[in-house]
Amino acid sequence: MRRFRSRSDSVEMRLSPEEVEALSLLRGVLSSVGREVGDPAAERLSVAAYPDDQEAQAEYGRLMAPELEGQRKRDRAAVASSLDAARRGPVGLSLAEADSWLMVINEARLALAARLGIEKEGWGLPGDRGGFLAPDMALLVYLTEVQDDLISALAELI
Repeated sequence: MRRFRSRSDSVEMRLSPEEVEALSLLRGVLSSVGREVGDPAAERLSVAAYPDDQEAQAEYGRLMAPELEGQRKRDRAAVASSLDAARRGPVGLSLAEADSWLMVINEARLALAARLGIEKEGWGLPGDRGGFLAPDMALLVYLTEVQDDLISALAELI
């Protein structure tokens, strides 16, 4: 079953009940960022725009942090709303909502990868003892598949 199908100016999202539950984990992953001291996810999601200029970075943070945080909240709210609707059946996502999905999935993937110590592309599908994927790795792999499906549906609209 395809999760996403392009329509004339939107994307239809169809998720199984199990997928809705799996994607519900996004909220917890993202809300936990930075809660623990030294969380590598917090650093990964707040990359410096001016790493060699503390003054410029401070000014950038002062000007942009509220806007960036506001957009993250709007994206997460859009995902939560459409995910809740997906419990009842197919959901039509506007292009803006599909973009919110891409942003939230990417944030979660970055957070999970940081916590897993993944720093570059080509990380593959390493298994842990017994050949099973650790829960965070399994979620990262799944989110990568969902992201790929959504990008494919959006590409059909171009």
